[in-house]
Amino acid sequence: MRKVILFALTMFLITSCGEEEQPTRPEVIKETYRPLTVLDDNGKYTEWYPGHKQVKITGRKDKEGKRTGIWKYYSEQGTELSITLYKQGLRDGHIIVKHPNGAIHYSGEYLNDEPIGEWKFYDEQGQLVETKNYSK
Repeated sequence: MRKVILFALTMFLITSCGEEEQPTRPEVIKETYRPLTVLDDNGKYTEWYPGHKQVKITGRKDKEGKRTGIWKYYSEQGTELSITLYKQGLRDGHIIVKHPNGAIHYSGEYLNDEPIGEWKFYDEQGQLVETKNYSK
């Protein structure tokens, strides 16, 4: 009986030591496709930088697909770089464009996509460097 138990124990040890552990595969994470641009049923338009970590452009489109209202543009770091007003797809109203550091680069006004009135241009430190008058 002792020989049978010793034999069985020896066989168990031999077979368990001979088995190699199978390497585990890394878990595959399936990513759902997400488009970089989205236009919802209410006309809200959003465009993302690749990776969807930061919004690039936001605004609204009318039923004809033309820009309308306030549109904003952002850097990849999330800094607001411009605010532009649109009407029926044309720039129409105030515009502010900023340097990457957030300081105003220039500001002015459009009427039917044409610059009008006084526009002001600034350096990155916020100092006024130029003024242009687009009045006719």
